[in-house]
Parts: sequence; structure tokens; C-alpha cells
Amino acid sequence: SLGRILGTRNHTCVNGGGSTGCMGSMNQGVMDVNGKVVGVIHEMFVKKGSSYVEGCHDVFKQKDQDENVQLIVVGGKDLQERKRMLVKDADALVVLPGGPGTFDELWEMACARQIGFIQMPIVCVNVNGYYDSFKNMLERAHKDKFLYKNPNEILHFEETSAKAVKYVEDILTNVGKNYVRKKKNLEKRPSTLQRMMSAFNVPSNFVSTEDKDDKSDFSPKLFSMAPLAVAFLLGVSTGFILQRK
Repeated sequence: SLGRILGTRNHTCVNGGGSTGCMGSMNQGVMDVNGKVVGVIHEMFVKKGSSYVEGCHDVFKQKDQDENVQLIVVGGKDLQERKRMLVKDADALVVLPGGPGTFDELWEMACARQIGFIQMPIVCVNVNGYYDSFKNMLERAHKDKFLYKNPNEILHFEETSAKAVKYVEDILTNVGKNYVRKKKNLEKRPSTLQRMMSAFNVPSNFVSTEDKDDKSDFSPKLFSMAPLAVAFLLGVSTGFILQRK
């Protein structure tokens, strides 16, 4: 169901491209609704002299005919480059039940989130309590003071794919709203120079460097601020000296 949900909600599903297990089911779900999917595999699975990729889901065999399908082949002596490409430009991580490869990727991203390398939400689809032991391990680590953050700040758990996607969408929506709010506040906040000018009753356009008729980098208006700047610095220095005395 995760693949169908991501596809119908116009999200791009990036995964390891597999045809078996939860990954295979997810890719099938994306394929069923003609969604956007990107597979990232290691070159060891590519047969020499052929474009056929062992173990890849059938959806990736359509990569040359369907613009919604992309297959990325990476190299390297290990899986590090593949893992890097899996999360490159990602907005969130949704983790389905899996084996050692999934555990490796999950804990690496959990570590990165704990120490601040990434801020993206990570949510585990905890089908039938599959990830209960992970949750318990984090809680024990927090209790024994091995974590920098609370467990729920590192990993989040939902019972279904639908709830996991809803959680991620809510988080990203709130992040977007907060970004816009902060940006507006920064735009409205007067600069230090503007506040200083206000204290000296200097007109706000006194130091404007914008000149409709002059596109040069320097403006004579800047130099007219020199006496005020010097006076301000001298005042600060004098006040500091008097305070010292």
C-alpha cells in the first residue's frame, strides 16, 4: 500500500529497486498507479555486456519508455555510495520491515539525525510490532544516557503506511510554514544600522545605496554617513573608557 499511496499523492518513491519482500511490493504499488519511482542499485547486479539488472522489479525495465521511472547504478567497494544516493535530496525516510540492509540504513540515518547531520523525519512502519525492539533499544539507551536527544526526536513509529505518510506530510507542512514565518520576521526586522539611525533621528533613506540613475557599486550617500559612524564608534569607545575608570 505504501507504493500506491506515494504514487497517488504525487510523491517520488526512491528505493533499492528490488523485486522481493516489502520493497518489491512497494514498487508494484507505484507501478499500479503509474507513480514516480527511482531505483538505486549497485553495479555488481548488472550483468556484463547487458543492460539487464538482476533482482530489479519489472517497473525499472520500463525506464527507457516511462519518464516516471529512473534507475541509478552506482559503484564502489561497498554500499556506501548506494546509501548516499538513496537519501540524496530526500525530504523524509519511511522505513518498511526488512533485513540487515534495512537495519544498516535505518541506524545510519538515526545516528545522522541524532548528531544533527540531517533534519528530515524518519518514520518506521511498525507492522505487527516489527520495530518494537528498535523502540525499546532507543528507550534503554536514553535511560542509560547514551543519547543526545529523546528517542521520539530520532525515530517515529506508525502502525500503517497511510499513517506514516500522513505523519511525514504534516511534519513537512509545518516546517514549510515555519520557514515562511521566520523569513517574514527577518524581512520585517530592522537592521542594526536602521535602529542606530532611528536613535539619532536620521531619515531612513539617508544611507540608501539604491540610485535609479546610478548603477555603480558605490554611492555618494554612503560617504555622508562617515561622520555619524565615526561619532557612534567614538561614543562607544568613550563610554567604554569611562566605564573602565
